[in-house]
Amino acid sequence: MFLNVLGYSALAGVATIAGTLLILYKYDWAKHNSTHLMSFAAGIMLALAFLHLIPEAIHVTHEVQEHLAESEQEAQLVFIMVLLGFIAFYTMESMVLLHPRHDVEAEDAHRHSRLSILSIIGLTFHSLIDGVIIAVGFKAGSQIGAMTTVAVILHEMPEGIVTAGILLHDAMERIKVFWFSLMVAVATPVAAVVSYFILGDASENILKSLLAIAAGSFIYIAAADLIPETHKAEKWLNTVVLIIGMATLYGMGRILGHGH
Repeated sequence: MFLNVLGYSALAGVATIAGTLLILYKYDWAKHNSTHLMSFAAGIMLALAFLHLIPEAIHVTHEVQEHLAESEQEAQLVFIMVLLGFIAFYTMESMVLLHPRHDVEAEDAHRHSRLSILSIIGLTFHSLIDGVIIAVGFKAGSQIGAMTTVAVILHEMPEGIVTAGILLHDAMERIKVFWFSLMVAVATPVAAVVSYFILGDASENILKSLLAIAAGSFIYIAAADLIPETHKAEKWLNTVVLIIGMATLYGMGRILGHGH
């Protein structure tokens, strides 16, 4: 299990670096196709939240299922935790720039430096949270962990593209852009490994709560950060790509044999 957490979280970090390298060496291609990747990632994240994370969180043991009232109360608590996860990310994004604006070209020149710093801090913090979510996913099961990592990877890459684009727009040297992106990337496996040991033999209730919060965070990222960006160009194509993302995650679940 530990090797899975380490390996998959490292892949998520590599996705950030891949996004950075794309913007450094294939700027026009990356800029044009980043919205398609965001659409696909949004579809993956929404399907993961609604089809797997939330059902996993409200899945009750046989003993609890014998008492319908208790089952209903537990399900209600799970949805409250999903909502809290959504609110938590909204609050954090209000205080810290977790997801930098994609229309950075419209910013005034004197704001670029501040935007770059906030982007680095915010994305590093967000990468730490992604690491925690990967660890929680694998604690719940290898299939959930694998699908959670796929969702993280697919939204880390466009974030790497955006971060590098902001830093380059701020006239930062390419080598510095790479090192800052590496710092953001490393945060994911570090947080995943630390979380794995902190969680230890966490109780079933704790894991369910964390899964519900993770679902809320994925819903927020998809709805508030990724989807709005996809409305700016090729809306119909992005809509199709988003649906393909959902279908892909559903297919993964069927292949991996996950479901209740």
